[in-house]
Amino acid sequence: MNLYSSLKRVLIKHVLSFRKRFWEFNLKMNARKYVKEVLRQNKAPKLSSSEIAKVKAYYKSKGYKLENTYWHQYYKGLTNEFHVNYIPEDMFNALIAPRFNQMRQWPALLDKNLSYILFKGFPQPKAIVQNINGFYFVDGKIVDQSVAIDTCNSINTALIIKPTIDSGDGIMVNKFTVENDKTTFENLTVSELFKKYKKDFIVQETVAQSAVLKSLNPTSLNTIRVMTYLKDDNVYVLSSVLRIGQPHSATDNFSGGGIICGIKSNGNLKSRAYTRAGAILNKSHTKVVFEGIAIPNYESVLNMVKRMHPIIPYFKIVSWDIGIDSNNEPVFIEYNTYYQDVDLHQIANGPLFGEFTDDILDLSLRSTDSAYNDL
Repeated sequence: MNLYSSLKRVLIKHVLSFRKRFWEFNLKMNARKYVKEVLRQNKAPKLSSSEIAKVKAYYKSKGYKLENTYWHQYYKGLTNEFHVNYIPEDMFNALIAPRFNQMRQWPALLDKNLSYILFKGFPQPKAIVQNINGFYFVDGKIVDQSVAIDTCNSINTALIIKPTIDSGDGIMVNKFTVENDKTTFENLTVSELFKKYKKDFIVQETVAQSAVLKSLNPTSLNTIRVMTYLKDDNVYVLSSVLRIGQPHSATDNFSGGGIICGIKSNGNLKSRAYTRAGAILNKSHTKVVFEGIAIPNYESVLNMVKRMHPIIPYFKIVSWDIGIDSNNEPVFIEYNTYYQDVDLHQIANGPLFGEFTDDILDLSLRSTDSAYNDL
């Protein structure tokens, strides 16, 4: 090997190492900024010195030096429950997700428009208009913008428009109808609405949801967030929660004021639900008591995500958002592999990984085979 090739290899190794450290640092700092702000807003009590020592000792036993206990403080402050094996979200985002989910696949496969190709054959909201990289599609065929506009104008039922790339937390997810060529969203025309979203977005029919879930909040599609773990022998369900929108909201996102309630293995809701602000509730704002409510067709929901996960084997840990339609059948809404909002699960159901905790932490914290090298 000549000198040039040797120097090139060394340089590439250092560049990749720097990029890895930069990504880890950035992901950790973003998560910590979020949790510190929530702790401040909720005036969460600090952990005792004994609790801090137990948490750090637990992670030391796994071969990891825990830098902070913000997330343990956050979870205990909301639920009044202390567990050493809570998974800090900065750890999940910076260390666990990149080792279990191939980062180089994220930009390509996470365009929500592609879900209609990837998961063809699984029930999804009907796509009215799709914009992919600036191209308009109707019924899977490229059309002029004028055709896309006319298609929306011809629909007399409620529609949803949302970004399909780099979206999350319900940002820019808006419900509208078209009346006399004007939308009910900011009184914009469809053309003006498209201009606002620029490119990479989708317009879908709204899902007429199950009467049971609608009773909890009628203005939002209240979805089931299921986290699954793909192993060689099976797909395992790690946790499930129900997300419920706040009054008059079209979305059910926790960060936007929504409610989360844990789901038991038999499909029944737990007795307590939570808000990001720290409220603990036993009934919805519509006065429906959570305890005893059965998620319609819950077994079908689990079977559905277990069949879908092997379609995207690049991602071993996935969070799925599933709605239930008016016929009590599951409808796939979207999947998440990057920021998976693991706090939802740990607030509602306790430590994230359950019986797989040792397995996942061992692979994440001790392994030198980092998916960051795929950047």
